[in-house]
Amino acid sequence: MKSLYKLPVLFIFLLCFSCDEVLECVFNIEPDVHAKTMDLGFVGDDYYDVITADVKNASNDDSYDYYFMVIGDIPPGIYYDIRRRKIEFFGVPEVEGTYHFEVRLEVEYFDYDDYDHSPTCSDRDVEHYFIHVE
Repeated sequence: MKSLYKLPVLFIFLLCFSCDEVLECVFNIEPDVHAKTMDLGFVGDDYYDVITADVKNASNDDSYDYYFMVIGDIPPGIYYDIRRRKIEFFGVPEVEGTYHFEVRLEVEYFDYDDYDHSPTCSDRDVEHYFIHVE
């Protein structure tokens, strides 16, 4: 008898979420900004480092559009450039210190039949970083 009560709950759940969204969560398909320790910088020396991202458990994560935001403090003299699935940091640090920032990633998916604004179980990921300059 208890299993009969589960059927309407499952039906309501499927009405609220498309089948694709359920499968995206079952297979844990979601954006992933890769955690890492940023390279140490030195005042007056060239600096270069890269943060990468992907869509976990996706059969073709190149099919997604990646939208990055860098929020927080970047060392003066360091710049960044967003290139597809990575953010490149480059330049010559000018001031010593520890600079904290976060990288936010949102993804969207476009196929020939439809544009999916919510192509993954979780639409975004956030990772925190810091660059230390001596």
